[in-house]
Amino acid sequence: MANSCADVKAPMPLSFFTGIVSLLLALVTIPGNLIVCIAVLKDPFRSLKTPFTFFVVNLAVADLVVGAVTEPLSALAHFREGFSLEIRLFVVPMHMSYFISCTASVLNLAALTADRFVAISYPLQYRVRFSTSRATIIAGLIWLVSLLLPFTYFKVGALKYAFVFANTAVALTLVIFLFTYVRTVRAMRAQVSQWDTMRQSSQSEDNRARLRAASLEKNITQAFMVMLGFFLCCYIPSCIIIYIMNLCSSCNCTTIHVFRDLQFIFVLSSSALNPFVYAWRLPNFRRAFKKILRSRKIHETATTSSRQENRAHTPRTLEFS
Repeated sequence: MANSCADVKAPMPLSFFTGIVSLLLALVTIPGNLIVCIAVLKDPFRSLKTPFTFFVVNLAVADLVVGAVTEPLSALAHFREGFSLEIRLFVVPMHMSYFISCTASVLNLAALTADRFVAISYPLQYRVRFSTSRATIIAGLIWLVSLLLPFTYFKVGALKYAFVFANTAVALTLVIFLFTYVRTVRAMRAQVSQWDTMRQSSQSEDNRARLRAASLEKNITQAFMVMLGFFLCCYIPSCIIIYIMNLCSSCNCTTIHVFRDLQFIFVLSSSALNPFVYAWRLPNFRRAFKKILRSRKIHETATTSSRQENRAHTPRTLEFS
């Protein structure tokens, strides 16, 4: 049924609604993910250069693709659709950027899940073996797969590719998440008892350092669980809608168009939410954000004051009538 609606025009209010939402999401997604990349790049407190934050930046880059390419193209295509203008020129790049970024996001979340599992379950091996160079290799493989796999879209079409994607990448991430979540929670509970023992024993400098490191890993893991929860809240409804679109034989074309735009918006929303999770849950990111924004504000204030001072000292020529 969904394929037979490809040449049927979507309702005008739906097109404008999706276009407005896409534009609003772009205004949130771009600055939010950009400041994540800047925070790790500048690293004002030298606390963000870790394998975990490397994958976070990789995820932020994927989300930037959504904010800078997919969402503006979506807004343009849907506004043109609302005005009954031609949109075919924008559909292919919109779909390709959408599928590339979705694949990269899902694979990065799988890598982050594995990172947290190893960090909590095997902390000593994690610090020794899991370096940023290995994270770089994994990130490169993620982008290689993300760039190559979506070319399947040209052979099977958007709906079939979305259906396959929902049944493979998203389902695989969900299985990995459930498996590692149970194992990680068990490992964290075991570590909590060890921390209590360490607190009750001699408060040596070595014990205090271990407690600080363990507390940091715990905060990072909890923040990641929240981020993954938001991801699943956006992707699971989208996957359910994809199933309905592909399997519903009694749905009319208006319903199919509504479902298409809803599943699209759900996925786009995930890219806008992630930076707020970092700012909310991770103290290191929160401090870096504040430092960067404060420095930016001071720079703008100094620039404004300098311009005003230059204007005050600039000699004025007299005009004679």
